[in-house]
Amino acid sequence: MDILCKKVQFCASMSRRQPLEIALAINVGITHLERVVRGIREYAERHTSWRFLISPETHYLSPTALEGWQGNGVIALANTPEDIAVLKSLKCPVVNLSGALAETPFPRVRPDYEQLGKMGAWHLLDRGYRRFGFYGIADVWYSECYERGYSAELERKGFDCSILQVPGTLSAKTRWDVGQGELELWLGTLTPPFAVMAAHDPRAAMVIRACERVGLRVPEDVAVIGVNNDTTACESCRPPLTSIERNDAEIGLEAARMLDRLIQGKVLTSDEHVVLPGEIKDRASTDSLAVDHPDLLSAVEFARSHFQDPIGVNNLVDATPRSRRWLEDAFLESLGCTPRAFIFRLRMREAQRLLVEESDLAQGEVAKRCGYSGTRQMNAQFRSELGITAKDYGRE
Repeated sequence: MDILCKKVQFCASMSRRQPLEIALAINVGITHLERVVRGIREYAERHTSWRFLISPETHYLSPTALEGWQGNGVIALANTPEDIAVLKSLKCPVVNLSGALAETPFPRVRPDYEQLGKMGAWHLLDRGYRRFGFYGIADVWYSECYERGYSAELERKGFDCSILQVPGTLSAKTRWDVGQGELELWLGTLTPPFAVMAAHDPRAAMVIRACERVGLRVPEDVAVIGVNNDTTACESCRPPLTSIERNDAEIGLEAARMLDRLIQGKVLTSDEHVVLPGEIKDRASTDSLAVDHPDLLSAVEFARSHFQDPIGVNNLVDATPRSRRWLEDAFLESLGCTPRAFIFRLRMREAQRLLVEESDLAQGEVAKRCGYSGTRQMNAQFRSELGITAKDYGRE
């Protein structure tokens, strides 16, 4: 009888145990945020019995719409003080995915914003640009971080950067043409050929449209790169927009993992989890080289096509009718680096991509695929450029 009673009690307790309700206060209609949600759902399906609250028609559940909600946890984009105030009023754990504000009272998962800015600079430097602009958003922290990484890397290479910051629109209704005139005037102060990085893809799309209105050709006069790889925005541009991926699925996985720990009452190792960026999706908006001399262009194109082979400067010389001395001077004058440094820059970019996207590869295989003589040479370059080894980079 006791056994039967215990069994009945157990079944009753199981029937009362409902799946946890988790609010996704994220605009799931935006491409890169859809990838974040995919990562969240992947974790939830493997490890939890969560059920998700989302907005039915708009696909965007604003944090402020959760006022008075009685749920078990929230993953949100807390973009404004109003968002934070409502989320703080909830009696459940919250994980923030927004970098709009520098300070957040909630644990946060975000990409490495400064590294994204550096990647933008590297991509444009590799194409030979020597004049640069950054189109950012005032008082938005992630934009400030992009700009800091971008400008610092350009300064390290000896180049200046013209900066345009415009007011953000996160908490205001704005007309379609807000800031257009200011952007057009700013573009007119820069001498072609030049390159512009924008704080995200819609801003980069604005640059492309403004160039068309003022008679600048993209990419012949202006190379443009954005952030997030929102394919709708990128592929709707003419020409299509090059963009840097944030590694969104990993952000989603980590956010869900963090929320799960909080719900279980476990201690987090850190309240700020930074995810390394993904790769650059190269499209036509940067499909150009700011290289005027055809012989130098031949050497650059040869390096890009063969950097994964064991080539050296002599191979670049053989690809042109010019002397080694001429090539060394031309690279320094037009690209700000030696031919050897240019080859190694291409190899390091590929190594970074492989370390992030194919993390199971052995270090020796990464070095081989990128054209290094071995892991010692690869690690020496990583230490020189980033202050860490390739192995440590892959762990971050």
